[in-house]
Amino acid sequence: MMLPDVLHAHYAYTILVNDPNHKDREALEQTISKSTYDSFYYARQVLKSRFHLGEAAISTSAWCSSFYARDVIGGRFELGEAAIIKDSELSYLYAKDVLRGNWTPELAVICPCWLYTYAKDVIKGRLPSTMHNKMIVFGMIDSSDKYVKKYLGAKKYCTLKGKDTKK
Repeated sequence: MMLPDVLHAHYAYTILVNDPNHKDREALEQTISKSTYDSFYYARQVLKSRFHLGEAAISTSAWCSSFYARDVIGGRFELGEAAIIKDSELSYLYAKDVLRGNWTPELAVICPCWLYTYAKDVIKGRLPSTMHNKMIVFGMIDSSDKYVKKYLGAKKYCTLKGKDTKK
């Protein structure tokens, strides 16, 4: 009977948890690298550092990517950012816990959450025109996005030369 790859990966992970210097370590790591969660946990629990071989698998999960960046890398995990920005809660945590003060305008415009966080924590006010307009476009695409609503609903972000744009 053939076992699914994920069971093989978890079995390989279990072997290396119990014997990190196993004689077949390289082959076992190849197997682990096919599993998103086993790659993440192997990096965090066993290696306590990056698991380059498993990063492609890790990057497919917003949850694993976010916590891999925070707990393992201690910084950005660019390969996983495409998955992270699809989850508003993880995107916010990533911005708060991982990106912190390492913002660039190019990074901020990736998603509404990051634009809002950039306005709130970096600029501490209204975004520059191009970025503000990008937030408006995000609002046109998804008017229910909570970060678009927070930004566009706040007086301090939606004023022109000190005048309230909301009447």
